[in-house]
Amino acid sequence: MKILSWNCRGLGNPQTIQDLYLLVKDKKPKIVFLMETKLLTKKFDAIKRKLGCAGCFVVDARGNSGGLALLWNQEVNLEVLNFTQHHISVWVMNDDGIRKWLLTGFYGHPEVSKRNAVWGLLSSLKPSREQGWCVIGDFNEIITQSEKMEGFRQCLENCNLYDLGWKTMKYTWTNQHSDDTFTKERLDRAVANPIWLEVFKERVVETLTARQSDHKPILLTLKETVQV
Repeated sequence: MKILSWNCRGLGNPQTIQDLYLLVKDKKPKIVFLMETKLLTKKFDAIKRKLGCAGCFVVDARGNSGGLALLWNQEVNLEVLNFTQHHISVWVMNDDGIRKWLLTGFYGHPEVSKRNAVWGLLSSLKPSREQGWCVIGDFNEIITQSEKMEGFRQCLENCNLYDLGWKTMKYTWTNQHSDDTFTKERLDRAVANPIWLEVFKERVVETLTARQSDHKPILLTLKETVQV
């Protein structure tokens, strides 16, 4: 299974939709999670058809900001569990059609002063100890030893979530400045709990390229381990 996650920074631009279409055509993800769509639900019918998706769940944008969407193809068996302006959680059935695991598409608050609230939200989404859990998206935060980032690191620790690393490019965001204020960070990532890691021992997170956003898409490719 492949899961594509992208902070697209608005799907009102036809070039951004074309970027998304080319990503889906090339990588063939079964699930697509989009952030900062800046669109309402009614606008997704055409996007859903263009991408060839069977299902689509949308959290409407508020004014000219925000907005989330989760799209999936007909091969995926999933059920939407809950959502807010900062997440969409779904149950995904394993290959055996019996066991399930929790997938959360997550968007960290862009305002630093409101980050602790979304870390509290993420902690509240933690499933029972018996359930696998994977979280993917733009956390709008980095993991460092600085006191400033303590809330994020503590949240991951409390949720028992471990970073899945990266392949190719480490950094997923840049401020796109051309002078000495240029900076880049790894804001987009996938994390998972030990139960999920035990089931999906073969997994990789690849950083992709796209023209129309300051965030790079990430692609999580995973293969379920055969249970004996």
